[in-house]
Amino acid sequence: MAFMSTTVARRAALAIIFGAAMAGTALAQNQRAMRFAAMDRNGDGVITRKEWNGSDRSFQVHDWNRDGILSGEEVRPGGRRPSTSDDTFDSSEREYGFNDWTARGFTALDHNRDNRISREEWHFDLETFRRADHNKDNVLSRVEFLGEDTAQDDDRGDRFDYLDANNDGRVSRAEWHGTAERFGALDDNGDGFLTRAEIRGTTEPPPDLFTSVDVNRDNRITRDEWHWSRASFDGRDDNRDGVLTRDEFSGQTTGTRTQAWIQGRDRGLIEGRQAGKEDRQGPKTWDLEGQRELETADSGYEPRFGSKADYQAGYREGFRRGYREGFGPR
Repeated sequence: MAFMSTTVARRAALAIIFGAAMAGTALAQNQRAMRFAAMDRNGDGVITRKEWNGSDRSFQVHDWNRDGILSGEEVRPGGRRPSTSDDTFDSSEREYGFNDWTARGFTALDHNRDNRISREEWHFDLETFRRADHNKDNVLSRVEFLGEDTAQDDDRGDRFDYLDANNDGRVSRAEWHGTAERFGALDDNGDGFLTRAEIRGTTEPPPDLFTSVDVNRDNRITRDEWHWSRASFDGRDDNRDGVLTRDEFSGQTTGTRTQAWIQGRDRGLIEGRQAGKEDRQGPKTWDLEGQRELETADSGYEPRFGSKADYQAGYREGFRRGYREGFGPR
């Protein structure tokens, strides 16, 4: 009986050791198969806000489904934010964000069909272009664009302002969320920090987004040059001629705008300018999309104005423009 008890005890101990080893192996495999694995402190394949090493805006960039955790496709190597053809254009900034890293998105930007995206064909922020341009040849190949080299995670969706958690004007290795290889490739002077210039590159952006989107430089934008939803285009095409002038593009014409839209725009301009001035003068940095007013967009609305949806659309347009005016050059 003593022999049997000893044997059982030994088997139980071995089972525990084996189970622990298997658990450790599973944990290691799980972390190797996910992005940001170093932050997954409990090894459950999910990264909470508490585990995330970075700002709230940085976390939000990666929390695609807004469920408060990073999991599934959000932490899969090579994972990309879901994108649809209904992406709405709602700003005239010259450095508009881009997130359609799909074959469809590649084809839409490759205007001359040479199977690569040049800087002239790129209409969006230069920071993202430089991160995706792994070999630094000033064009994006299909492989670079689609992010098929998962060993070179460039974390292209996370902007400099979001990564710079301590607001010291540079991104340290601890603040960086991509691979060490991509950090080193961007760190031109090898000092262990990324400046805004290193992340953006030295190329100057076009004078405005209209010029960038107007690929053939005929001073108008046609539907085949437009990279957002059809509804976004039609909403700006006031005279319904199938092209956008500069004024239509920037939302400055009001020929077919409703009174509710105009009322909302005027109110948004006032409140946007005030918000921009406050952020510039206070401890905050540029944070247009983080403004609470843009979520409801109904400040000052009265039923007598007409459609609330039109008022909100006008308010958002006005607020974004006003915020840029109030904040001034960044």
